[in-house]
Amino acid sequence: MPSLFLQKSRGFSEKHALTVTGAGPSAIVLGNGFGTRQDCWAPLLPLLEARHRVVRFDWAVDAKHYDTARYSTLDGYVEDLLAVVRIGAKGPCALIGHSMSSMIGMLAAKREPELFRHVVMIAPAPCFIRDANYDAGFTQEEIDALFESISDDYLAWTAAFAPIAVGPSHSAAIDDFREELRALRPDIALTMAQLLFSMDLRPELDSYTTPTTIIQPSADPVVPVAIGEFLAARWPQAELVVIDSAGHLPHVTAPEKVAAVLARVL
Repeated sequence: MPSLFLQKSRGFSEKHALTVTGAGPSAIVLGNGFGTRQDCWAPLLPLLEARHRVVRFDWAVDAKHYDTARYSTLDGYVEDLLAVVRIGAKGPCALIGHSMSSMIGMLAAKREPELFRHVVMIAPAPCFIRDANYDAGFTQEEIDALFESISDDYLAWTAAFAPIAVGPSHSAAIDDFREELRALRPDIALTMAQLLFSMDLRPELDSYTTPTTIIQPSADPVVPVAIGEFLAARWPQAELVVIDSAGHLPHVTAPEKVAAVLARVL
């Protein structure tokens, strides 16, 4: 009879669609950003699978698995990521996290630093709201308007937000991202957006010590380059790499540029 641990691990793996491919000696975990699933990493898989064991997963935000209490704070996501590393990577790993997953990765690496040998953050932001000492992408009024738009007409919001987030000249990627957003139940999407766009993790930054590479698109409408510069200035162990790319999803729209950075740092 399977042990309770194996039963729990199997249930967790199914809930998060845990996938392990590649056969390299080291493990890489790929963490998705808001509104995307693990297939967003497809353009980078040939490079990564040739050299590493690659662990992909989906956040449990579908209607069947979403736990309102668990995911009311980032702690639930951090616990999930740590479980993914233990079950899928089976030891110290490199994490490549996009957007929300980069900040969740920072918190996870602070909690259990021995599990992370390197973190690559793609378009990370510890806070999205601008103040006198922090040049973020949005004002509080703009964030409030964002929440109102999601609440009022979710389909209309996805239609407007997808081309902004993905960037111009990527019609297929815009369509894919819009449909992935629409796969989220509107109330879940609103709850996630309220958590992510209202967070302020700047007090957590100084005690983070994991070696880190920040990949920042040069024209990101969600996370400006100033945020990457802000993080690199706070972390002496971090390298900021600005790539010539428009949009918030460069691993989808400019994978060859992201791959060049990954090949060097991993």
